[in-house]
Amino acid sequence: MAWLSPQTVKSALLGHSAIGLVVGALMYLLCLTGTLLVVAEYFERWQQPLIYEAPAFSREAVTQAVADGARRLNAPAESVWAVFPTEFLPRGHIAVVGNNGGEQEWWFDSDGNLGEPPAEGLAHLLRELHYYLLLPHTWGMVLVSALGAMLVALILTGILAHPKILRDAFHLRLGRGRRLEQIDIHNRLSVWGLPFHLAIAITGAFFGLVGPLVLIAASAFYDGDPETVYADVYGDDPVLEATVQAPGIDSALDWMATELPEGDILYLVVHHPGQRSQFIEIAAELPGRLAYSEIYRFASDGQFIGSQGLTDGPTGRQVLYSVYRLHFGHFGGLPVRIAYLLLGLALTVVSVSGINVWLAKRGGRSRVNDLWSGVVWGTPFALAVAAGISLLAAKATIGAYVLASILAIVLAVRTADETTARLRLQFLTGATLLAIVTGYMWVYPMDKLPAAVLTLNATMLLLAMWWLRPLQWASRRTRGNTACIGKKSF
Repeated sequence: MAWLSPQTVKSALLGHSAIGLVVGALMYLLCLTGTLLVVAEYFERWQQPLIYEAPAFSREAVTQAVADGARRLNAPAESVWAVFPTEFLPRGHIAVVGNNGGEQEWWFDSDGNLGEPPAEGLAHLLRELHYYLLLPHTWGMVLVSALGAMLVALILTGILAHPKILRDAFHLRLGRGRRLEQIDIHNRLSVWGLPFHLAIAITGAFFGLVGPLVLIAASAFYDGDPETVYADVYGDDPVLEATVQAPGIDSALDWMATELPEGDILYLVVHHPGQRSQFIEIAAELPGRLAYSEIYRFASDGQFIGSQGLTDGPTGRQVLYSVYRLHFGHFGGLPVRIAYLLLGLALTVVSVSGINVWLAKRGGRSRVNDLWSGVVWGTPFALAVAAGISLLAAKATIGAYVLASILAIVLAVRTADETTARLRLQFLTGATLLAIVTGYMWVYPMDKLPAAVLTLNATMLLLAMWWLRPLQWASRRTRGNTACIGKKSF
């Protein structure tokens, strides 16, 4: 390739590096947002802290809320969902889906009165990022799945490429140079969290592959009908013809209380309300089962029809219905959530340190270093900005995140020094979080806030203090006349 000019070769190398950086940045974003989604319910409660909360709601309240929700939709309803309180989200809400695909939602109180709708704030942003990378949903999920498959390949090849990886599991060379330090952090965290990382990667790849696999199976075995595939895998809906009547929610809940007192009801759905084909479904989490739930079906009058077999049906069906809980750690209560948070943070550090090692091995520096610094330290800043904006205008949360991300990358590139850019972005993130918590506590009295919200605010405050440390150190140096705050220190 001697005919290529040095400038062309340099441009090609920069392009190659940029592609690697994009993949690394997306992996980092998925790991970070997935970690935060482990406690997604905390963000929902933080977004709207004064919504009525209770560990349980009466059946009268549920029946009233379902009826009011169906009446409020200005179109025929396809289904009305009543979502029950859980340990991490002790609130009830109604979702009504219209025949034309429109949807409306409301929280409801102990009397079944519908209140304000759930706000699409920070939790919504995290889901859109983690599930779809802010892309159109079909393409976004395929890309996320592909990244999950790449993570599986990275884990397996990483094991094969390091035959001494287990023997060196506690060999950590901190302070021995950036490259060795990053290598050891990358390898040690990879080993310590190996089973978790592999489970997350496999289940993450599964989510996006479901759609394409269903289409392939439908084309090959089901005359091109994907609905038949889903029916065979997850069970088909009952086909009923009954007298039009009010849904027998009381009878269905009576059956659940009598036959399955150990089950925790997650939601109740009235399908085709006000029609002869009306029927009821109740999803309940069963103790000792990893499957998301079992679904029990009832006729229009509330008489039991049967279950969907998600917890005691074919093994494949049980496995498929367990993927969500395994991926997000929504089982086993608070200890599992805490473990998933720590392991998820470890995987996030692994994704960052892997790119850091690659950059260190390249030698020298280029614009790629600045871009990477802008992504790594700009993402927490952008999420902090989005959190603050979400409290003022929930629908502007995604736009605020995108704009803040762009500004962070521009700042890092213009700074042209990774250390300085990192300190500046950390300071901006800490200042943003401090402003959010201060304003939040000014608006909402502490005695009105749930413990989960106070915990989240305390965590944000601690992060703010941590990221504002460089300012404190710089102030000490200035007072001692030993250094000044310049480009290389702040």
